[in-house]
Amino acid sequence: MIVHVRPVDDVVEHEPNAHCICGPGPDVVKFPEAGSKPIGTIYQHYALNPCSQWEAAAER
Repeated sequence: MIVHVRPVDDVVEHEPNAHCICGPGPDVVKFPEAGSKPIGTIYQHYALNPCSQWEAAAER
């Protein structure tokens, strides 16, 4: 599963993909019990202005 955490009230609209203008980096999520196998990725988008509202959504 791929999840994007994006600012809602930023000065630019953030695309829900890894090629967004803000250049989000991937954080791989793993469970220690599952060994080294990744179970998902979280992309944290970067706000250009301080934002107070954020949303998380799965990539489609």
